[in-house]
Amino acid sequence: MALRSGSDKGSTVRLDHETRRNQIAAACARLIAHSGYNATSIRDVAAEVGISTGTLLHHFPSKDDLLSATLLSVSGDIMDEMETQLSKARKPVDQLRRVVRALFSDSETIDIGWRVWIAFWHEAAIRPELGGVASEVTVSSESLLAGLIARGIADGSLACEDPEERAAELAALIDGLAIRVYGESGRWSNKRAIAVVDRVIDDWSTPSQS
Repeated sequence: MALRSGSDKGSTVRLDHETRRNQIAAACARLIAHSGYNATSIRDVAAEVGISTGTLLHHFPSKDDLLSATLLSVSGDIMDEMETQLSKARKPVDQLRRVVRALFSDSETIDIGWRVWIAFWHEAAIRPELGGVASEVTVSSESLLAGLIARGIADGSLACEDPEERAAELAALIDGLAIRVYGESGRWSNKRAIAVVDRVIDDWSTPSQS
């Protein structure tokens, strides 16, 4: 996993290109999660990192470039969380449930990740050229889910068909629930979102697994 360091205000240390890009993206993610995309300027991000706007623009020529990199950065962090949960269970059904719990945990990583995702979706809705980045990330997460579902079908713990289609539906459901949890604060809890997805997994599970 790439290094994602915090601000180095006052530091004269020169960072390599990739490390600096990761640092900038992490700072941008924190600001978007706190203030939203429109209220987050290039100047704000540069100040958060402790660099000049010129230095930031050397790494990211436009705000759209920075937003795309920020989405990829937080998505990588979320995938790391999912992979960590996979290692804690052996059965595909249990792994699937653990992944869902990771996606709706109350960790800072997940909180920031979803808020950046929601901000990105808003921008992609009015600027379709950004949609390709979102699709790239979605394909990766759906592939992980499809693999778990396929293994569950193979070992007899899941009775559904077409793992890729079920994974796409499950991912869409999770995305929609995340919008409820983070966009309707107070109405939807992480626990309620997990329960909704669990019921879908129960419907797919064989009697001994549900």
